[in-house]
Amino acid sequence: MKNKLLLLLALSIVFFTGCKDDDDPVPPTIDKVVGQYSGENLKATITGAATTENASVQIIQKEDNTTSFKLINIVPGYTEFEIPNVTFEALSRSYYSQLTGSITDNISGYKVQANANIEDDIMEINITITEIEGEPTSAEDFYNKTFKGEMTIDLGIEPVTMTQRVYVSKPSGKDPNYLRLKIENFSFQGINLGTIQVDTIPFVKRGDVYGFTAKDRELTGLDIPGVEGVKLTARGAIVENHIMKLNLSVNATPLVVNVTFTGDTITENTDTKIKLTIEGEAVATQPDNSKTASIYIFNIWETATANQLKLTPKIELPKGATLDSIVVRYSDGTKAKLKENDAIDFSKIEGEKYDVRYYITPEDVRYPATKTLRLEKMSEFKSVYKMDNWNTPDEKEYQEPANLASSNAAADLFPLSGGMIGHPELTATPYPVSQDGDAAKILTRDTYGGYALIAVMPKVTAGTLFNGTFELDALAPLKSTHFGEAYRGTKAPVAFKFTYKYTPGPKFFNTVITGSGFGTKVTAEEVPDKTDECSLTAYVYEVDSYNDHLDGTNINTSDKVILKAAFSSGIQDSFIEKTVNFESTGNGTFDPTSQKYKIAIVCTPSKEGDAYKGAPESTLWVKSLEVTY
Repeated sequence: MKNKLLLLLALSIVFFTGCKDDDDPVPPTIDKVVGQYSGENLKATITGAATTENASVQIIQKEDNTTSFKLINIVPGYTEFEIPNVTFEALSRSYYSQLTGSITDNISGYKVQANANIEDDIMEINITITEIEGEPTSAEDFYNKTFKGEMTIDLGIEPVTMTQRVYVSKPSGKDPNYLRLKIENFSFQGINLGTIQVDTIPFVKRGDVYGFTAKDRELTGLDIPGVEGVKLTARGAIVENHIMKLNLSVNATPLVVNVTFTGDTITENTDTKIKLTIEGEAVATQPDNSKTASIYIFNIWETATANQLKLTPKIELPKGATLDSIVVRYSDGTKAKLKENDAIDFSKIEGEKYDVRYYITPEDVRYPATKTLRLEKMSEFKSVYKMDNWNTPDEKEYQEPANLASSNAAADLFPLSGGMIGHPELTATPYPVSQDGDAAKILTRDTYGGYALIAVMPKVTAGTLFNGTFELDALAPLKSTHFGEAYRGTKAPVAFKFTYKYTPGPKFFNTVITGSGFGTKVTAEEVPDKTDECSLTAYVYEVDSYNDHLDGTNINTSDKVILKAAFSSGIQDSFIEKTVNFESTGNGTFDPTSQKYKIAIVCTPSKEGDAYKGAPESTLWVKSLEVTY
């Protein structure tokens, strides 16, 4: 009987103990509540107002065993906002979870506090968001700064991340406690939407962080198809004086674009100066890479064949620059887009309207540039020049012998200069060089003499016929004559042969110049009993580049002239052929294996014309010019 009572007592203890285990719940642990709460599982208020439908709260267990709240689509301007070091507690009343956390974040400019209860997988959370005002402070130290980093653009689908720059500059107003933000080439999935620019953004100091906020600003620089009235809210901070953290919300109803950016200050190169080289037997001169101009000119030999003109330019870019594209504009009006190492058929490119264009973006992408490669033909010495074929330069009234140049272009300024010095009777005609049958007629003109504001008008101006080019220099007329053409022969010139006749003018004058500036005086001094002489001279001179030249100021004095065949004479009533041998000047020897040369032929009716001396009406006729070897 006693054993039966003990058995019943033991069974009752087990029974009641089992009933107590079923009635008393087990306290939850943090791992049981980790996860994301949204939709029906989230009941949230933000400073007393209900959250939006897409809001959610995530509880995260960190590797260091701390707990964080991640607030998604809750804190204004931040798609995700984290509250670290959240406390967790399991409370009685059948046990439920309580989590509490807060953060004062100077970077976002918010103080955020959250209190959450979780029971039966449902989170009730109350979030309080308070803006940190900050102290207004000067933004001047950050004007003209560039921040470069990663920008993420989120339209609610898969976010897109790219490298982007944010530019800070001085605002339109004078208050230094404001700044201007600019993002150029704002794009999404390869579509450039334009420029984001926000002016007069207040700048504040929050602890050791600088902050700025702009709310609901109108954007006019963005072009989003089908959307008008785009607005932007920007919240940002500069940390440690060089790191920018920026959040943008672009409201283009019904589209909302959320943008995050983190970048560091950088100094980028704005240089777009390139170096171009073109190799080939058709190439006479390389582009002048020492200049900063946007047009690069190289010369090809005028005798080059079409096959020789298939050339591949090599381009060197400055640090950080990129070559975006190469576009060739052909003479037939067509265009072609080429790659960097593609050959170009320069036989199909001629004239200033047709060229090769390189589109360059420097390291600082705000300053793209276009560089133009243009070719010009380099004339070569012809050995024989005849006066039976004449051409009319574009938009000019005068003519010049084929393959020769003259000082005729200078005469177009005679009427203007004559008016300035009080001699309106001074006209362009007769031009200094004109056709007379099968000869060139070269005159010395009476130009009266005077000071024409910025340049001297001499008493006598001698006409000049020469091989080379004439590029008018109104301030220094003698520099207008670029004498000579490239000589690529291997034999040294032996003789200069020509056919001419000559009549000197009746009175010889010196031009006398005194004073300077506006006090310059120009007078004519007649030299009695002196007769003018003509000059026909051939020169062989050295050049470092075929673009080099001698002119009217130095052709008779330069030590670059190594050979010279000079002739001068007084009256010669009828045409006569003359041959003059080249003689060494003592400045060097002819060595085509190591030196470049030009040969110049210069004809003038006044031998001392380069000193503004001579006789008006002196006339030189020339039928032919020839250099023999």
